[in-house]
Amino acid sequence: MSKITKIEEVKITLPKAVFGVKVSPKLLATAVRVHLGNRRAANAKTKTRGQVEGSTRKIYRQKGTGRARHGAIRAPIFVGGGIAFGPTGEQNYKLELPAKMRRLATVGALSTKAAKKAVKVISGVENASGKTAEVAGMFAPRTLVVSTLAAVKFNRACRNLERVEIIYADHLNAYKILAYKQLVLTQPALKELVKKYGSVASEN
Repeated sequence: MSKITKIEEVKITLPKAVFGVKVSPKLLATAVRVHLGNRRAANAKTKTRGQVEGSTRKIYRQKGTGRARHGAIRAPIFVGGGIAFGPTGEQNYKLELPAKMRRLATVGALSTKAAKKAVKVISGVENASGKTAEVAGMFAPRTLVVSTLAAVKFNRACRNLERVEIIYADHLNAYKILAYKQLVLTQPALKELVKKYGSVASEN
């Protein structure tokens, strides 16, 4: 029998302490917002009237024209002029979420996926050869595979799959869980998650 047949889904009852916790939707939304805010880079930048190239000559005389008083053509009111109160490229979008809230949000996201029956557990990853062909077709599009650092060959086999992302159990967060349609856990990863988050519900 080839090794590929040994990597398969197993029927298992997911621990309620990690996959059966009720969490406020507001907490999940906050966790997602914090994660996206921390990934955001201040790339946008505009020029003020002092930075825009152009003449500083008064565009027309002060009085007698019947029009409003204006100075240089670089004023924000004119097309091609500077931007008033625009982004400077130095904005700080970093946000922080307390560790307890972050852990509870992760458990809440896992519980949300479990409630939707979108969590699967697979065994036999230690038998992987490291070739993508042996895991091709095992996962549906938009699947997040949660593995461990020790499953080197299995992790390597999954990395080239399209629309499938693999992540280590200790790097898991609420945003990643909610961003994917399906969640697949290896048995070692499930043990790590239970060990790390099993007491979260009782802490709050």
